[in-house]
Amino acid sequence: MHKFAFAFIAATVIASASAAAAQDYPVAYGDLDLGTVEGAATFDTRVRQTAGRACRGGTLIANTQCRLRFRDEALRQLPTARRDDYARARANRVLAMVPTIYG
Repeated sequence: MHKFAFAFIAATVIASASAAAAQDYPVAYGDLDLGTVEGAATFDTRVRQTAGRACRGGTLIANTQCRLRFRDEALRQLPTARRDDYARARANRVLAMVPTIYG
């Protein structure tokens, strides 16, 4: 994979098994504090948007699998310290608090 001087990662996606050449899709992260919930969420949004551009034209299942592989590759390419920050921020997020009534 390529490393960019301006804190980009470039996830390479092959949309289908018959693709002649892979293409890089850069995702910027250098301006984000991945150790915060907000920074990690912004990174997730950027990855999701870029994966959406990279993974289209196939079946719903193929596109979904492509987007999941894209996300995994984007996270794999983060420097270890940034990936650790991201993991800590994601572990501390509150997904939803819904009151339940029993009775």
